[in-house]
Amino acid sequence: MKLFNYSFEQSQSFVNEDIVNKLNQKGNWKRYIGLLITSVVLYFFLVAIPMFISGHTVDQAPNYRWLQWPAIFLFLIMYLVYLFFSIKYRNSPMKLKFCTYFYMVILLSMFTVCSGIMMMTRRNMASIVAGVMFGLAIFYLVRTVPRKMKEAVCNRTEFSPMSSILTDRISDGLIFLGGTGITAGLVLFDRSTGSNTRGGIDAVLMPLMPAIFVFATYVFSIDLLRGYYLFKYSEEYREQFGYSSKAWYGEKSKEYRQSLNKETI
Repeated sequence: MKLFNYSFEQSQSFVNEDIVNKLNQKGNWKRYIGLLITSVVLYFFLVAIPMFISGHTVDQAPNYRWLQWPAIFLFLIMYLVYLFFSIKYRNSPMKLKFCTYFYMVILLSMFTVCSGIMMMTRRNMASIVAGVMFGLAIFYLVRTVPRKMKEAVCNRTEFSPMSSILTDRISDGLIFLGGTGITAGLVLFDRSTGSNTRGGIDAVLMPLMPAIFVFATYVFSIDLLRGYYLFKYSEEYREQFGYSSKAWYGEKSKEYRQSLNKETI
């Protein structure tokens, strides 16, 4: 894929000092607990999908099997793989932080899919609208973002994940804004017989949640793309941003020891 085969000069549209500062932020052991808790919460979301598809709630299914061993093994293997790479790159702070970002994006992607399925299978107007908005968000990103990336690379300008969502094509804007307006109108019409203001607000916002998670996953994924090119051309970017080998790779890293050996030769 061309997306992962840009040259060093072309990759500068994605890599900036912001991603360097993010990966250089000092982490601590609390991230392991936080990601473990996130994995457990996501596990329950995943296991609860069949119950929500059948139209039941937690109170209506007291004997529901919450221990699903295939899902438990899946999350356990994912977490152990993350721990393995964390130990492997413990002496390279930037690579260690990148592993954490990568694992977070995987969890966020799974949460996006799970929440989308749960919202789209409630068998009411809100679920239909949620499915439409979920598909609309993906279609909008696929239609808009690749073009913005290509323009940024060709013009040697910085690619911004947030500004790339905005499009100068009237057709794209009408698709997204029109779909959002229709969504709000359908849900409000569906709830027009009631007078519960909070319920009306929830009815509008909840179908939009899967689409919001899609956009959030997209934004975090761009950081992974930036990190990919940062490590692909690591030495070039180290020199460009003016970092020493010790500060860039870490005092105990293999790359730093190799640079010391070259200096002594």
